[in-house]
Amino acid sequence: MNGITYLPQLTLTEALEEAWRKIVQVRGRSRRSEFWWTYLILAIIKMICMFIPIIGSIISLAINAATIPLVFRRLHDTGRSGWWFGGYIILSVIFVIVFLSWLYNMIQGNDFTTAVQDSEFATLLLRTLLSPTLITIGALMFAYGIIMLIFLCQDSQIHENKYGPSPKYKVEEPEENIPEYVPEWK
Repeated sequence: MNGITYLPQLTLTEALEEAWRKIVQVRGRSRRSEFWWTYLILAIIKMICMFIPIIGSIISLAINAATIPLVFRRLHDTGRSGWWFGGYIILSVIFVIVFLSWLYNMIQGNDFTTAVQDSEFATLLLRTLLSPTLITIGALMFAYGIIMLIFLCQDSQIHENKYGPSPKYKVEEPEENIPEYVPEWK
């Protein structure tokens, strides 16, 4: 294809080796196969960690932190800034802050000085989650998540971009000695 060749898809072990080698590197590019194989393994590990109290939460938090550079590099491979993922993180933090503040205000407003019964807490939690503000932020997060998924699924840019050379495509430059054909007009 006009001096462009592509490397075959990475295997599971190749993808994990490549991701491990660049675990904290946010610069550069990562292929789809590197990203998705690594993401799959990390998701499986996180599901297993859900059943381990405390230590599982710490491991899941570490996995989430290790995923950030991988997502940044994948976005770079599609020609986008890694800060697209930063927008999603910011929306998530806003959601948590608003949720906790609404829940706190509802508990304070009901003057729970004694032990809160499970049914009362469940009612407050449901009212908090169904607040228009949280529904709006949740809808924005969902829409943003769909956009991010589309970006992460896109193919690599063929040529070198501002984040580095393509890890998937090898572009062979034409030789300089061959003169370019220029048609003569009559």
